[in-house]
Amino acid sequence: MRRRLVALLALALIAGCGGSQPQVDPAQALRDAAAAMARLKTVSATLSFTKGAITFQGFTLIRAKTSVRLPGDSNTTYTVKQQDLSISLEVVISGGHVYLHLPFSTFQELTGAQGAAIPDLAKLFDPATGLPVVIPAGRNPKYLAAEKVDGVDSQKIGVTYSADQVHRLLAQLSSSVDVNATVWVGASDHLIRKAVLDGAFGDGGKEAAVEVDISGFDAAVSITPPSQ
Repeated sequence: MRRRLVALLALALIAGCGGSQPQVDPAQALRDAAAAMARLKTVSATLSFTKGAITFQGFTLIRAKTSVRLPGDSNTTYTVKQQDLSISLEVVISGGHVYLHLPFSTFQELTGAQGAAIPDLAKLFDPATGLPVVIPAGRNPKYLAAEKVDGVDSQKIGVTYSADQVHRLLAQLSSSVDVNATVWVGASDHLIRKAVLDGAFGDGGKEAAVEVDISGFDAAVSITPPSQ
């Protein structure tokens, strides 16, 4: 009798532990993330290349830190390399105009192809074409783990995107094959805290990896176009 009671208690404990495990539908988590991101008015992000690189205007992008006021205004500082020299470029995009500030110079407006060549990080968050549209459209989403990102409980989701989907997020990310992504979604507010993309979107179709850390949700931002 005692042996049977112990066995029943063990089964109850196992069942209780199993019941406490999070039951996360990864596809639903991505849909919730898309809806939450679509409601944002302002956001900040830091984009860092951890492998490979992309080049624009003769500069190799290492890192970019941006403040965005949706739908399309941003103030971004790019850390870039030109040959062996690392420099910082400031770019203000406001009202469809692109202004570039090079070291030791004043702002200049870029038009046409020159303006289009600048990575526009505001497009990552555009509710019509950016993360809110692309994130839930990935293939084979998988729940990977529960993790904290900047102290926030988050759901870690693995998912695959087509080359075209990633290119729509940021025109400079051009790949001919699928891109693997890992996305961290806030467990309570569903906001995307971090995303990592890994694929052949670097210069010359080489393998590259980029991490996007996202914060400052609906915080105050100051984006002022330079005086002309």
